[in-house]
Amino acid sequence: MIRLVLIVFVLMNVAGRAWADDLAMAATMVATVHSISGAELKNVSKADQGKGTKSEIIVKDNTGKITHILLTSNTTIWDADAKAITPDKIPARCRVNVIFLTTDEGINVGQTVIILK
Repeated sequence: MIRLVLIVFVLMNVAGRAWADDLAMAATMVATVHSISGAELKNVSKADQGKGTKSEIIVKDNTGKITHILLTSNTTIWDADAKAITPDKIPARCRVNVIFLTTDEGINVGQTVIILK
């Protein structure tokens, strides 16, 4: 009986440490917030479930750097009159301010896109 209790105690201790390690790793995986002001919108692609693609914008900042930003259902898009719009209403070749998160995997996920006048 004592051996059984000892084995259970050891297994619980090992499982508890593994769980704590998972929590510590999850706590360090934090996305970083970035923003680009006055970027030129190069392209808007709409999601297509048949092809397995997602909505995305491609912007070029003032230094010439191209950035791909994933648009999700949580991304808010505002037109120049401060009205919420959908990705298909974004005008081509406009200027935008973008706030996005970059995940540990390097994926840029849009939070806010504001179309400039």
